[in-house]
Amino acid sequence: MRAERIGMTTESCFILQETNTQNIFTQIEKVEPQLVIIDSIQTIHTSYIDSSPGSVSQVRECAAEFLRFAKETNVPVFMIGHITKEGSLAGPKVLEHMVDTVLQFEGDRNHIYRLLRATKNRFGSTNEMGIYEMNGDGLKEVLNPSEILIINRQEATSGVAIAATLEGNRPLLIETQALVSTAAYGTPQRSSTGFDLRRLSMLLAVLEKRCGFRLGAKDVFINIAGGLKSRRSRNRFSFGVCCIIK
Repeated sequence: MRAERIGMTTESCFILQETNTQNIFTQIEKVEPQLVIIDSIQTIHTSYIDSSPGSVSQVRECAAEFLRFAKETNVPVFMIGHITKEGSLAGPKVLEHMVDTVLQFEGDRNHIYRLLRATKNRFGSTNEMGIYEMNGDGLKEVLNPSEILIINRQEATSGVAIAATLEGNRPLLIETQALVSTAAYGTPQRSSTGFDLRRLSMLLAVLEKRCGFRLGAKDVFINIAGGLKSRRSRNRFSFGVCCIIK
């Protein structure tokens, strides 16, 4: 249904509803595909291990079987993996060491833009980043990310600053929005979206100590427009992790 919606129906794409690796390889031998996608590796199991799917031993052994298949046949294998609440790849850490490349989608559910990073690349650099727009026709490449990260305004607005940042090898212009107001409660709030909260606290302390701003009794809010999250921040929201073997 999704393929029909985005207009990507084709006779060369096959879908197999199977979770056993032995049955999967049987169908692979018949079809002889040029690309294999496993969704997801935590739901696959092998008959050689007597444990439930998603366990450490099952994930490790299933990944090893697809690794051997990819190396022997030279067919690329994409293994889509579940993620934890922190955005890291679920399951044993050995899974990341076995594959050649780890790709990670990042973004915000309230925005239509997605960032694609390579957190590991055995045969190349991890400094490149891709920005895509999610629409009804699927993912579309964003050629000029600065246009979507900066909100167009006809006149200057207080609390808004434009800054240049470097995401991998790509320079970006981002818009930072800040608001300071009198604290309504006893304890002032410190809220940030897309920016490291600890770094914000340090900057506020420097402004109060060196510049004389009385921020100890103020609520401070900071936001990076466009749903982009600073590379320095560890609190990136991730949608999925994809491992590639080639």
